[in-house]
Amino acid sequence: MKHLQYYVDQLFKEHKDNKQTNELKDEILSNLEAKVADLTANGMEYTQAVKVATDNISGVELLIDGNTRVYTNKYRIEFLQIALLYFLIAWVITIPLRLVGMGILLNIFLLIVVFVVGILFFVLNAKKESYFWGQTSIYNINIVMRYRKIAWLIWGLFVTVSILGNTAVVFGSSIWFGREINITGPYQLAVLVFRFLLPFVFIIIPLLFHAALKLIRKYEVGENHENQE
Repeated sequence: MKHLQYYVDQLFKEHKDNKQTNELKDEILSNLEAKVADLTANGMEYTQAVKVATDNISGVELLIDGNTRVYTNKYRIEFLQIALLYFLIAWVITIPLRLVGMGILLNIFLLIVVFVVGILFFVLNAKKESYFWGQTSIYNINIVMRYRKIAWLIWGLFVTVSILGNTAVVFGSSIWFGREINITGPYQLAVLVFRFLLPFVFIIIPLLFHAALKLIRKYEVGENHENQE
């Protein structure tokens, strides 16, 4: 049965060894061995029995927990559309933040991103070939959910550190020496407000992970989606 063991090992060569994959390997190998034993017991040669048994397995991607097959380009186009909208809104919001030094750089960066994402969206959306829209890929929902959680945690930490850092830089000495906080005019107030609001612009990153998860579920290959076409 070494042939079967090698075949199963090749099926899982792109997947990390863990409890789930090892259990799947053992289950598939056991089923293949039983199938080959049944075929050879009915008079089929061993080599032919192995071929017949293994021909019924095209891949194991969808057996991995969380893996799902998605219409790749439909997913990508709507994701780019959402990203374009988010970055465009962020660019508009950060125009007043040009009063702050970092605000200028961020606003210019967002404008560049808007152009790049916009070009990608319009290029992909111009495709009319049916095979292009029917292409599929495997996505793992569990991994996307994990990245979404990490993105929200990093963003929350970034906002917290930024607020505390700005507070220390701007008001630290006044708080330390018990002096009254003095804001000289509307311009200084606007600069302070923009400085504290700047980190919140980066909420678009975890929001994009959230959108990605929703789109994976929306464009999952299956009867429900096909009936909507």
